[in-house]
Amino acid sequence: MVRPWVPLLLLGGWLALAALSAPPASAQAAPGDGGEGGGIERRAEGFDTPVVARSKFLGWVRRDLSERLPGEETLFKQYADEWGFQFETVSINGIVFAINIDVDGKYPFDITLMDTDCDGVFETKVEEKPGQRMDLAIPECVFRPATAERR
Repeated sequence: MVRPWVPLLLLGGWLALAALSAPPASAQAAPGDGGEGGGIERRAEGFDTPVVARSKFLGWVRRDLSERLPGEETLFKQYADEWGFQFETVSINGIVFAINIDVDGKYPFDITLMDTDCDGVFETKVEEKPGQRMDLAIPECVFRPATAERR
């Protein structure tokens, strides 16, 4: 059975595949983090995002995070903003659905902003504590051709 979502594991800010048994609509602590939950905040109006136009492009890499599309479908673009903070955008089919932000200058990334409905508003913010991992889902809308054509 093909599920309409693909769970992700935020591992130090990098996205990697997780077990397919996690519920799609919620974020939860991954096994082994002490069950402390995470700093997950939702705001309908969205959170402020780094301005790509004023940032220095550092590089990109493609990774295979989904079995729904062949090959390395996920594009990570890395930037340094005008104050020197590093961040990366994560996209599939040209739709940016996550932004990982580094605020302390050390790996891993500290904050992840998610756009769960592909409307360009990043309404979910996840702040991880050291050693913590959060289980999130790739939004279904990034796999819909109509959504990609709209952008």
